[in-house]
Order: sequence, then C-alpha cells, then structure tokens
Amino acid sequence: MIKAFVHWWASSKLEKEEARTKSLIRELDREKEAVKQRLQVKKRDYSEKIKSHQEKRNIELKEHIEFMNQQLTITTGYLPKLNNFQDLMFCCVDSWMYMDLYQQELNILSKKMNNLFSTINLLDAYMFELKKLSQSQERHAWRELTANRELTVKNNFILKTNERIERTSKSNYEEFKNELRRLQSHRSVLLKQANELRAEYSDLSVKKKEAKEEHENNKNTLKKEYELCVEKWNYISKGFEAYYAFKDCDLEYVNMWMRHLREGGTLKEITQVLRIANSAVDDANRDFNDIKEEFKLYKDLVKIAHDTKVYSDSFSSDKAKRDQLKKRHDEAYNKRQELKAARSFLYDRRNELLGYIERIKPFHPDTMIDTLYEMLALDHKSEAWFIFGINTTKQKIRHWENKQKQKRSEKYV
Repeated sequence: MIKAFVHWWASSKLEKEEARTKSLIRELDREKEAVKQRLQVKKRDYSEKIKSHQEKRNIELKEHIEFMNQQLTITTGYLPKLNNFQDLMFCCVDSWMYMDLYQQELNILSKKMNNLFSTINLLDAYMFELKKLSQSQERHAWRELTANRELTVKNNFILKTNERIERTSKSNYEEFKNELRRLQSHRSVLLKQANELRAEYSDLSVKKKEAKEEHENNKNTLKKEYELCVEKWNYISKGFEAYYAFKDCDLEYVNMWMRHLREGGTLKEITQVLRIANSAVDDANRDFNDIKEEFKLYKDLVKIAHDTKVYSDSFSSDKAKRDQLKKRHDEAYNKRQELKAARSFLYDRRNELLGYIERIKPFHPDTMIDTLYEMLALDHKSEAWFIFGINTTKQKIRHWENKQKQKRSEKYV
C-alpha cells in the first residue's frame, strides 16, 4: 500500500515536473521566437535604413561627380583664356624692359653730358682768367714805359737788360695765347661731343616714348584680359562656394540657421553663420555649467541623506528638485551636444569649400602676376603696377601694411 502510494506520488510529481518543464520549454521557445521576430524586424529596419542611407549617399555622390565634372568643364574652358593672359603678361614685361633699358641709357647719357658741360664750364673759367691775366696792367707796364720814354742812361748792361725784358714779355704773351688756343680747341671738341650726345639723347627719348606708348597699350590690353579672367575665375569659385546652398542635412540646428539665408548657404554665409553657432555654443555651455552646479548640489544632498540614513524635513523637496534639475541638466547637455555637432558640421563644410577654393587659387590671374613680379623683383625695384598696370590683392595688402608702418613711425618721431 505504501509502495503504491509512493509510486503514485512520485509519478504525480514527475508528471508535474515534466509538464512544468514542457511549459517552460514552450515559453522559452515562444520567447526565442519573439526574440527572433524582433531581430528580424530590427534587421529589416536596419537594412532599410542602411539601404536608404546608401541610396542617399549614392545620389549625393552622383551629384558630386556631376558637379565636379561640370566645374572641370568650365575650368578647362577657362585655361586657354588664362594662357592668353600669361602671353600678354610677357608682352608687358618685354615692353617694360625695353622702356627701362632706354631710361637707363638716357640716364647714362645725361650723366655724360653733365660731365662734359661741367668740363666746358671749367674751361670757360680758365680761359676767362687767362684773358684777364694777359690783359693786366703789370704785363704791359715795362713795354709802355720803354716805348714812350727814352732811356736817359745807356750802356751795354742797360740795353741788354731792356732787350731781355722785352723778349721775355713777348715770349710770355705768346705762351698765354697758345694756352688759350689749346683750351679753346679742347672746348670745341668737348662741345662737339656734347652735341652728338644731345642728338643721341633726343633719338633715345623718341624710342623711349614709343616704347612707353607700346607698354601702355600692352597694359591696357592685359587689364581687359585680366578683368575677363577674374570674372571667369569668380564664376568657378562661386560654383564651389555655393555647392551646399539650399541643401538640408540631418541636423536640426543647421537647417534652422540655413533656412532663411538669401543664397541658401554659400561659403560666405556659412562663415557668418559660424559666428552665430559659436555664440550659441558659448551660451549653451554657460547654461549647462550653471545647471550642472545646481544639480550637483541637490544630487549630493540626496546622496548624503541615503548614505547617512538621516533624512531631513527638506529631503522630499530636495529629491523633487534633484529630479527636476536632472531633467533640465540632461536637456541642457543634449542641447549643447547638438549645437556642438551642428557647429562642427558647419566647420567641416566651410573647410571643405575652402579646400576647393585653395585648389583653384593657382588659376587666379593675381597668382600669376604675383609669381612673375616676385621673380622680377629680385633684379628690379619696381612696383607691379608699373609693369602690369594691375594691383593684385597681395600688392594692396602690402601697400596698406607699408602705409600703416609709415604712420606708426611718423607718430613716434
């Protein structure tokens, strides 16, 4: 009897355990199936998101390639115009060098003529003094005395002395005349040379004038081509600058800042918006730090109460305040992070666009002028304006800096 009861009880327990086990297995199977279903749903969701993202990226990549091809086509069409501008630059350099050469030759001729005329003036001064000396009263005194007054004493010594004096006087007079003739002859030679130099100077002046007219014409032609090249380069540049114009993104703050921009978000506008973004991030940092300090205060009060098991009368209000500040703290933190992400996104866009502009800078006519000017400046102290008739941005900045230095130096004099 007992054996039968034990057998029944054991069988009953076993059946219950088996039923419970089967139930648990079924529950686990259902949970497994549910997990599997959730994974399938999540997988499909991720797959759709990835597919959507990939499609979006493919569209963006296609648009980017089309844009780059378009810009490349425009740039390729611009290069012949740039080559023509370069040829005109060399024409300007050539005509300027001729003009500069003529000017240097004129300067040399001018110095030569000045030296000749200085020598002629010196000879004139010498001759004037010689004439004065030859006509002085002292030189004719003895001859006048002996010619108008007969000697009262005559002997061999007196007669010989008188004869020697007359001979010496006559000899000195002839020497003066010879020296005067020699100086006059030399003056005539110098004057002839000066007249020849004058004629050469006149011919060179005509050549320089012609070279200057040619150079001015070359500069005017270059300036017109420069304006066309700058216009074309600006068109290419603006294409890059406006690459992200009127394009939304996944960041709410970026879209909000860009939404009301007149040109939709060009490089210039992005740079302006970055000032707004920086200000917004600074404000968000201050707000977050203020809330963080207050939140920490109430968080510590609640923690101390739990740790010490000493609950003050204000514990409930402190806890409520902590929970309230926790929400504000998280909101401020999230806002700050979103603003930082938006700002970082704008910086990336700006830097990308600046990179495009940097790559096409060598094709700007200013770069070509500055490069050639730097080469010429090694041997000549001339401004690019005199050579090309164009002031580049770099030249304008340099001129402004020099002007500021001059003002500062005058201020402390």
